[in-house]
Amino acid sequence: VKSDDKKEDKKANEKKRDMSKVKCYNCKKEGHFAKDSKKAKVKDYNYYKTKMLLAKKDRDEQVLLAEDQAWMESSSDSNQKINENMVFMA
Repeated sequence: VKSDDKKEDKKANEKKRDMSKVKCYNCKKEGHFAKDSKKAKVKDYNYYKTKMLLAKKDRDEQVLLAEDQAWMESSSDSNQKINENMVFMA
């Protein structure tokens, strides 16, 4: 009977955890767990496509298709910064 009481006490203690000492891994703020974080995950198609193309280029060391190259050289500022970083890294 004592072991059952200890298990119940342990569960009760886990629920009473001091949340002021808990730190979220996602936002690095205290007071909540990562699973309770309200910050939305980044689902940016252009970011992941660029990352995939750069990884493919590095892995295969091949010239990108003309369509992909044109897409990467588009006029948006973020793509220009990425292209500048590519030139700097090469």
